[in-house]
Amino acid sequence: MELPRRETNDTYLPEGAFGRTIAELKGRKDTNELRIGIAYAFDFRTRMLPYWFADKRMAPCAVRTLADVLDMAGFRHLRIILQQWTPNFKPSQAELNGQPLDILLVSAMQVHAEPSYDLIRDAFLLGDDRPLIIAGGPKAIYEPTDYFELGPQPGIGADCVSTGEAYVLLDLLNTVLEEKSGSETVRDAYERARSSGALNNVPGLVYMDPDSTPDEPRAISTGVQRLLNDLDEMPMPDAGYRVLERPHRRTRLKKTPVTAEKMWWYSPIASIISTQGCKFNCSYCPIPAVNQRTWRHKSPKRFADEVKHIHESFGLTDFFGTDDNFFNSRETVEEIMSEMARAQTSKGRLGRQIRFFTEATEFDVYKNRDLLPLCRKGGLRGIWFGIEDITADLVNKGQTAGKTSELFEMLHGLGIEANVMMIHSDNQPLRTEKGDLSGLLNQARYMFEKGAVSYQCTYLGPAVGTRDFEPSMVNGALYKTVGGEVVPQAYYDGNHVVASLNSDPAERQMNVLRAYGAFYNPKNFIRALLKINRNSVSSKRALFQIVGHIGLMMTYPKLARWSRQLKNGPLEVWGSLQPARIPLVDAFSGKTINWAIENTPIENTPVEEAPAQQLRCAVESALLRGNALTLEVCTPRRAGRGGERSGASRLSFSVPRRGVRQVLRGLAW
Repeated sequence: MELPRRETNDTYLPEGAFGRTIAELKGRKDTNELRIGIAYAFDFRTRMLPYWFADKRMAPCAVRTLADVLDMAGFRHLRIILQQWTPNFKPSQAELNGQPLDILLVSAMQVHAEPSYDLIRDAFLLGDDRPLIIAGGPKAIYEPTDYFELGPQPGIGADCVSTGEAYVLLDLLNTVLEEKSGSETVRDAYERARSSGALNNVPGLVYMDPDSTPDEPRAISTGVQRLLNDLDEMPMPDAGYRVLERPHRRTRLKKTPVTAEKMWWYSPIASIISTQGCKFNCSYCPIPAVNQRTWRHKSPKRFADEVKHIHESFGLTDFFGTDDNFFNSRETVEEIMSEMARAQTSKGRLGRQIRFFTEATEFDVYKNRDLLPLCRKGGLRGIWFGIEDITADLVNKGQTAGKTSELFEMLHGLGIEANVMMIHSDNQPLRTEKGDLSGLLNQARYMFEKGAVSYQCTYLGPAVGTRDFEPSMVNGALYKTVGGEVVPQAYYDGNHVVASLNSDPAERQMNVLRAYGAFYNPKNFIRALLKINRNSVSSKRALFQIVGHIGLMMTYPKLARWSRQLKNGPLEVWGSLQPARIPLVDAFSGKTINWAIENTPIENTPVEEAPAQQLRCAVESALLRGNALTLEVCTPRRAGRGGERSGASRLSFSVPRRGVRQVLRGLAW
């Protein structure tokens, strides 16, 4: 199940709402006094290919945007703390301009969730003097109630969770400050707003019901956020760069943030928003749903002005567009890149001064390949292609081997890097005969032969908020524990095999390393060096071979260790959807609702009472992975070095494809 969305005629904020909220906050006397810390959680277990090089060299766009909008609204005491830069930071010891924090904002992806929990637990060490704690980011968007049970005793957790974009936070703060009086704390004002029901008027929030108890906890959802339609209303990206905490090993904050003159050293890559949304509907991707199937983009003039401002103010030359699919709309690409090609700086044409990188699908870039010379003139220097599987057996987004070869050759001629992102899955063979590109290693080698600069290989696993998640849980593909230990959320990074119906998941894990080794190896490095003067991309291929070699040395021990754990077992899997630990209740109807996972507030169904249709759906999902029919009847376990199933928890048998229909009829009966 994907995230719910609003009705089509109620998707966007009313015209002028963003500006009015900014003006109201600016007019409040408390905004100048409040001290806000914005912490970006980071789990160092994720430091491996393909992320290790950029994770410390690119200040995340989301937390910078929060600082930008808060500064625009009149908040002057701000500091962004990136855990990848300051791993020992403790909110309980933080002081900003001589005073403790009034508000702690914690942002995290799912893979960084556990460090974000630790930040919140540490803030609780302050007791009644702790700040108001608001959680946000992808983890909070998809699993908001996870932030309310951080124990060990009840009551430790975030005060509120934002499941939306920056405007939700502004609306929340405006509502809370409306309740604030005199010298009381912002947390006291929040509690009054929560008790009075004032928070219900802010779509995009989840908070604990004031009437719930530790024995019967219950969370309130104010519904799905409304999106900001005109992205030009957002402030210019500036304040977020000026309030970044400098890298250090201390637990406290330094007196001053990173200076503008040093930004190029600490964050040489600038992440920037140009477009949001994607027309494709891949079952493993949550992006279209979180954007409520919308397509938004900044105006060409505004985008060029942002790039120019960051370049001239902070000296940054490399820009990464946080796009879902930049080439999603031909008209948008043409207009934005035309403006970028025309824009001028004090040193000449903007497109010559900066390098712009983005993500796109091969299908869309190939279809609009006549625009590539214009894009190159506008500063485009590289594209990350979500090709996934070149044979389109896993997912068909219009990619083919022929298009890849033709497009990459054209990109090389223009001086634009082609970077590929591939997916390994249960059914993909490691290698195939010559001429057959379905093998994992065959595809990795083909991509290098055709000129790919960098290579990413992740294993197909289910993400919360996608249509793949529930079938994986029901079918027993999703691991709960490995070797008696709960699978860390950091391992849902795509690198670790955390879900599989393959009989040898340890071998599948090693396949990921073999794929990286097929692309990044001494032979390919030498081949890249010999062609270093062929075109402007050739030098980058040699450079990324070095980066890839270092990354592979970092990655191999971690994934090889996980592979051994998978091999030794035992593996315990989820056999069904689980009851919600904290039911989510609609603020207006009072009814229990689903959020990102369907039917979570249910108990496990006993085998003898399970409806035939439920059993049939489980088998049908398993059939998608081959001829092996697997009937789930309870939580299965895998034990032993051979990875074989044990006990009567799973019935597995194979039939010819022509006999599948008869088997399904029998199961339904």
